[in-house]
Amino acid sequence: VFLANYRKAPEFSFPTQPEDTVAAYEYLLRHEKIAPSQIIVAGDSAGGGLVMSTLLRVRDGEAKLPPPLAAIVLSPFVDLTAGKDPASGQHCVLSRSIAKAARRAYHPTCDDRSTWLDASAVQCDLRGLPPVFIQAAGLDYLYQHSLRLAAKAKADGVTNWELDVHDGVPHVFALFPAFVLPYSHVGVQKIAAFAAHQFLKT
Repeated sequence: VFLANYRKAPEFSFPTQPEDTVAAYEYLLRHEKIAPSQIIVAGDSAGGGLVMSTLLRVRDGEAKLPPPLAAIVLSPFVDLTAGKDPASGQHCVLSRSIAKAARRAYHPTCDDRSTWLDASAVQCDLRGLPPVFIQAAGLDYLYQHSLRLAAKAKADGVTNWELDVHDGVPHVFALFPAFVLPYSHVGVQKIAAFAAHQFLKT
């Protein structure tokens, strides 16, 4: 497991974070000599959005890096229009006010759509990316983000992504300790099954 210690908001704003994660991915390829077919990138919440930015930059970047085997995103923040959404996920650990503040801290010019670039993956062309596993939680404030991301991929003709929806659970529920949320193991099992399937295909 490799954890990228990328620079974070509010001290640093977009596009610093995806620049760092692409550099981390390139480090694994060029210095650690790890084959891309042995790498699955993963992230939750804002980290899920960062995973999507990373995939898009790997695909479109001048370095012409090969894509990783696959990606896993849990309750990803992938839509900068979401600040205008009606209140949702009233039982979620992530409130609307927190999400709005995080959006502004990460992307200070988010009111200017021309500056979004890959920070808002649902507005991007998703063709040519590796398989992505999207885990969505029904009580999550970001629930619609997951649905929009999957819908955009489908509209772009992508057929190798998986949307995994779980009703009645909160934001990034799979990361909760079992003694807090016993159902969390179901989410973990789904993630593990996707990863195992991807590795078995290689």
